[in-house]
Amino acid sequence: MKIKNKLSRTFLIKSALGLLAIDSSLAVEDKIKMGGIYDFQAIHYKNNGTADQKVLSIRNKEFGLYTSGNIFVDYQLIAENGNLYGAKISLEHTSVNDRAVPFFLYIESELGRVEGGAESSAGKKMRINGYSASCGTGNGWNSRVIASPSNPYKSSEKLIPYITNFCSFLDSKTRTSLKSDYSRKITYFTPKMALAEKHHIQLGISYIPDSSNMGHDNIDVDKQNPPVVSPKYKFVIKDGISYGITYTGKFQDKLETKLSFVGEHGKTQAFNKADKTKSDIKFKDLNTYVIGGILTYEKISFSAAYGNYNKSLTAKEIDLISRNSYVYGYGAKYTMGQYAFSINQFNSNHKKNKLNVTSLGMDWEIAKGLKAYIQTNFDHAKGNYIQEGDNIVKSNKNHGILTFLGTKISF
Repeated sequence: MKIKNKLSRTFLIKSALGLLAIDSSLAVEDKIKMGGIYDFQAIHYKNNGTADQKVLSIRNKEFGLYTSGNIFVDYQLIAENGNLYGAKISLEHTSVNDRAVPFFLYIESELGRVEGGAESSAGKKMRINGYSASCGTGNGWNSRVIASPSNPYKSSEKLIPYITNFCSFLDSKTRTSLKSDYSRKITYFTPKMALAEKHHIQLGISYIPDSSNMGHDNIDVDKQNPPVVSPKYKFVIKDGISYGITYTGKFQDKLETKLSFVGEHGKTQAFNKADKTKSDIKFKDLNTYVIGGILTYEKISFSAAYGNYNKSLTAKEIDLISRNSYVYGYGAKYTMGQYAFSINQFNSNHKKNKLNVTSLGMDWEIAKGLKAYIQTNFDHAKGNYIQEGDNIVKSNKNHGILTFLGTKISF
């Protein structure tokens, strides 16, 4: 594992330096692209769980309004030989990260693309999930559904950890809450390579030296994070590698498909949340993967994905109920003129804590760049936890309905 990580890291750094050094031509043209998104939502959420699971807005517990948005500038320099050099810089107006704000430098040539400081890893950018064919917010319900009751001894902690998305550890699962930047990284994508006419593959890899080295703070600030694991510990991933491979193929004018396999590796370091000291317990290193695909025939698309954590960031001394975690989902989307309709199914099992969500969505494209949507999500959660003090295994069940009614403008 150490040799594999060292080789991957060396290859990525050398590839990046090689691309950066291939051309000393002066820029003959510059180009500026601007874009952005503004999203307004009315949200209704009803849950039959405990009182702390029934709070969407503090004063109006079942109803609330939410806005998010960002604007970006992509500045490109085009060399004499056609190579691109540039930076993408963004600003967001919302106080909660909408996880769509791009910041990075890049260079693109016939040898591929290098990104420095990108907000997302290669694995995240190449991943296909069960909501790749969907309407409305897609998997956006994961930021609103409250599947677990709070710990009665510490209200800021949840009793039962559930997997609510296909996100990776080296991106959103180790991010700092309310901040835009993820951990700093360097990424390389190969060019799209032809297998045959209309059939291509592409490879990508990212190197993350230290997941606690977040883009929003100084290089020596230690930002430990508690991803979907025991609430008593925080984690840092050292020498993280995120990788992916995609295949795209067009079989006829009306039928096309895209497949992806992405994964991540890294050395796990655990810390006691109470005093931030390094834990003496040995937790399993990071080793996850997601395989997914999307098939499109005329106006209908189907997507599906399966992911497995391979016992990442678990320890037999801590995870007494189970160490296994997996997630899968699938969906279909049908477009009819200005309207599109979708149905999606999401299922996860995190250490025998099961979450099931069915999503029904509809989009209405009012004009170019302007969309209205509605999405209703039905969630069912069934989990277990060990009660503090007497170490008795307790169970919890609840279900809820979450509805988004929104308008989004993008340019």
